[in-house]
Amino acid sequence: MKIGKIFLVFGMGLFLTLAAFNNSMTLEGTFGAVKSAVDMQGTFKVPVLMWRAIESPILIWLCVAAIIITEAVAGLLCLWGAYRLWAARSTGAAFNSAKAPAMLGLSLAAVLYLVGFQAIAGEWFLLWQNRAAPTLDEAFRNFASAVLVMMWLNVADQ
Repeated sequence: MKIGKIFLVFGMGLFLTLAAFNNSMTLEGTFGAVKSAVDMQGTFKVPVLMWRAIESPILIWLCVAAIIITEAVAGLLCLWGAYRLWAARSTGAAFNSAKAPAMLGLSLAAVLYLVGFQAIAGEWFLLWQNRAAPTLDEAFRNFASAVLVMMWLNVADQ
C-alpha cells in the first residue's frame, strides 16, 4: 500500500510540474486560454453579466502567473512529499508523519482546480457556457485526481 501511495503522489507531482512547465513554455497559448475564459466571449453574452469580463492584458497575465505558480508549487510539494514518503516507508509511524508535504501539495492542486477553474472560471466567468472549451472537464478530472490521491494517502498506514 505504501509503495502505491508513493507512486500516486509522485504521479500527481509529475503531472503538476509538467503542467506548470508546459504552461510556462507556451505562454502565448496559456494567455489565450485564460483570456478566452475571462473575456467571456464564448458565453451567451447576457448583458447584465458581461460587466464581469476582464480584457486587461495585465490582469490576464496575473491570472496566468497565478495558475503557473500554483501548479509549480503544488507539484514540487508532491514531489518532495513522494521523496519523504519513500524515505519513511520502513515503518507506519514514520510514513504517516511524512505525509504533510504531499497532503499540502494535493490540497493546493484541488483548490486550484475547484476554486480557480470550476468556481471562478466556470461560474463567475460563465465558462460552462462555452462548449468549444473543454477546460472545465479537464479541471474536474484534475481536481478529482488530487482529491482521490489525497483521500487514499490520508488512510493511516501500519
